Amino acid sequence: MNIEKLEKDISDLIEKEISDNSVILGIAVNTHGGSYIASNFKKDIDLTKKEMAAAVSSLLFLSSKMLKGSLNQEISYNLITGKNKIVICILAENVAVNSYLNRELAELEGLNQYIAKLKTFALRISAIVETSDIIKEEVFVALKRAIPSGIALGIITKDGLPIKIQSNMPEPTISAMISALYNLSDVLLLEDSELEYSIVAGDNGSIILHELDEKRIIFVAVPEADESKIGSYIAKIKQIIK
Repeated sequence: MNIEKLEKDISDLIEKEISDNSVILGIAVNTHGGSYIASNFKKDIDLTKKEMAAAVSSLLFLSSKMLKGSLNQEISYNLITGKNKIVICILAENVAVNSYLNRELAELEGLNQYIAKLKTFALRISAIVETSDIIKEEVFVALKRAIPSGIALGIITKDGLPIKIQSNMPEPTISAMISALYNLSDVLLLEDSELEYSIVAGDNGSIILHELDEKRIIFVAVPEADESKIGSYIAKIKQIIK
């Protein structure tokens, strides 16, 4: 299934879910790497699609790591309660799903039933996404495939929040360091140009930092210092994100 058809099909399923449940104010679906797939909301929201996708993926993976590290438990869902709204975020096998609920109605009717419904919905969407082209084009997966020698790699927000990372270093630590390096490099360019990529080079290894979009950064650490080899990795990254 191609990506355009996938977005249309999932948008239709979201619209039906919202119309069948007056409590649900909106649902968004994105990849684990923080790429937008589809969404539908009853009212316009302040966040852009990319901002929401990055924030939800980061929240779920941070929560998942914390739960695993402290209680040795897999994450079931993340619930955020505000004065008027409840946000439920679910990490399924192939997607991250977040939904907004009317708090008063959800608590009146019973929040557990909506958590159960949204889990079922997320599993259904995950099964659809599994057979689609978007999995093949998922940035993190493509990055691992294109640069198999990568010792550490990941996607973070420019503000330093981890989205998806493979590294021996703690995710919050490496995310903060990569974000700081990227933003300091951008500062040093002055006003001449926007930062595209940066390389931290050692005698026998290098770290490549590359802009993914206006909100996200890719980083890859490789056991290579040869300039031509690093250049080929950068070319592969550009091919992935174009």
